[in-house]
Amino acid sequence: MSIKFEISEDSEDYPSDEVLNNKSHNLSVSVDMDNRDVYMKFSSSEAMRDFAISLLHNSQYGSGEVELYPLGSDEGWQVVDGVRLTENSSRVFIAHPNKST
Repeated sequence: MSIKFEISEDSEDYPSDEVLNNKSHNLSVSVDMDNRDVYMKFSSSEAMRDFAISLLHNSQYGSGEVELYPLGSDEGWQVVDGVRLTENSSRVFIAHPNKST
């Protein structure tokens, strides 16, 4: 089985409708303060896929910085940059050099 993804600057392929509309797809991030390990627990492969696509998109077209955080509203926890963090999740900060063009 082969799966192909196309990442374009105006890509609308993520978050997928499944992840966007089904609140069971999420990521919980925690840090073990004793050994400084970071644990990323995805509730589904769909949640992990959309997160990966968002990182790929950012690596190509982003500013070089990503901040992910739990965002709640009256409708529940929302998708931010391709991923829905759970209420008690740690925030995630990602930095990379801007792509040379």
